[in-house]
Amino acid sequence: MLRNLLKSLITTFIIFCAGIIPVLGSPGVSDQPLWFKTGSGNGTTAVQAMAGVSGDDAFLLSAVSASGFSLSGFWGEGQGLSSLSPAQSFTQQEASLFHGEHEQPSHFTGAALDFLKGGFQFTSGVSQIGVLNVPDRVSWFAGATSESLVVQFSRVDGQESGVAHSAGLQMRLPFGIVQAAYTAAASDAVSTVLSWQLPLSRDLSLGFEFWDGHSTRFADGIYQRWVLNISGSLLGQETLFAREGGNTGADIATTALLAAGAVGVALVATSGSDGADNQLRFSTQHEAARNVLNGVNPTSVAQNLEYGGWVYRNPDNTFSATEPIKGTVDRVNIGSPTSVPSGYATATYHTHGAYDPKYDSENFSYLDITMNNNWGVDGYLGTPAGYYKFHHYLTGVITTLGTIAN
Repeated sequence: MLRNLLKSLITTFIIFCAGIIPVLGSPGVSDQPLWFKTGSGNGTTAVQAMAGVSGDDAFLLSAVSASGFSLSGFWGEGQGLSSLSPAQSFTQQEASLFHGEHEQPSHFTGAALDFLKGGFQFTSGVSQIGVLNVPDRVSWFAGATSESLVVQFSRVDGQESGVAHSAGLQMRLPFGIVQAAYTAAASDAVSTVLSWQLPLSRDLSLGFEFWDGHSTRFADGIYQRWVLNISGSLLGQETLFAREGGNTGADIATTALLAAGAVGVALVATSGSDGADNQLRFSTQHEAARNVLNGVNPTSVAQNLEYGGWVYRNPDNTFSATEPIKGTVDRVNIGSPTSVPSGYATATYHTHGAYDPKYDSENFSYLDITMNNNWGVDGYLGTPAGYYKFHHYLTGVITTLGTIAN
């Protein structure tokens, strides 16, 4: 009675708030995994195979099982942001804490051993991951799975890329499904995710997510953000617990999920070189432009010279800005959008020097707007009075975003 009343109240709350509660942060991985499983056996021995796909990730596992244990081999390819493993999948925002090269095509092979004890299936295994221009890595993983509990651990050993660790937990409780995931890399990057999902009916669920991450890859040396994600689902997205009650043999679905999670951690957390990956990064285009303009505008005003450059999106979906180029009293040549060091250009930025009665220094010029439109990028301006302005080329709207140093 009380449970039904609680479900009714929460359902009403979702319907009432659907249009007014914002979702803070980025959504989770959108690609839902698709799994295929087959098997045949004679007596207590069976041969099983399982394949999974999700976005750019593909996974295939084959196993020989007997009563109480199994030995399997697996291989696959992908880019590290797979939702194949519910407890250890990554969003794009989480992955940006680690390295920008995690989206490179990869391949992996490995093996695992499973055995049953006290209602749990215990799994241990190892995989080797290869990516072009990145040293091979070895990922060791272990886990324990029951009808209502999943615990998994992994360790990644590499050469130049150092070591990473991860842990994941899922619990099916009377008041919902609780998940926690923790990943740390030698680059001092850490991601922690806590989430809760309550199935209200077969096709309706309510979920909350708390995410905390920090990384030295970002501008101030320690990037940290707390995100509360509130979402509802009408699609019946149930977290996959591989092992269900009543199983008398090792379930290869459990092995596949643990192995996929360990590979995903290795691809994201140790995908690049810390020494070469030191470009200042920002979560948004506005933040990258403001940082560079705030730094160069006082020099521009003091010298009465324009400075400018490009804001660009990195391969990991963060934003950076090129070093300011010195111009003249009324113009600056920043080159073409193809001059950015990586990714692609999304905006120009420039200053207008000191106040000069001959120019409308507090506003974008006609030439500024024309060049942005021709290149198909946004524009940012730092003015002599210290205003930080933005030109959105698609709409033509110009807004003042705040103030900067002058």
